[in-house]
Amino acid sequence: MLSMINLTFAQSWKVHFFPAAIILAALIFGATGGLIAGVAGSLYSALLLGNPYLIVGNALFGLLTGIFYKRTNKIILSVLLAFVCELPWLIITDYYFVNLPAEFIAKLVVVLFLANVLWAALMHSFNKPLRKYLC
Repeated sequence: MLSMINLTFAQSWKVHFFPAAIILAALIFGATGGLIAGVAGSLYSALLLGNPYLIVGNALFGLLTGIFYKRTNKIILSVLLAFVCELPWLIITDYYFVNLPAEFIAKLVVVLFLANVLWAALMHSFNKPLRKYLC
């Protein structure tokens, strides 16, 4: 559901809400929860864009966020590490399999990085109240 909600900015670039759900699931339910949220959160976008590689990339992002958070207990660091690890998958699949131009992928990487930092910072700020409410 969250994959259908987005904010448009800077000449039609979109910030999606589903990474927030992936991060939250990884923080609360661990690597498995992050993986499941990554798959579920990207199904709509993958179907809409005809890019099934999104599902694997987001599953990887959720899984790794959960793993890194368990080891570091630092939300922002965990999200950034997961993003860096997911990045080769995103670049290779988008460039070689989906045939997106390198310039588009470069802009996409910047937008995803900024969105992930935004969601990680928000989750960091609201971590304790959300845990009380959800757990």
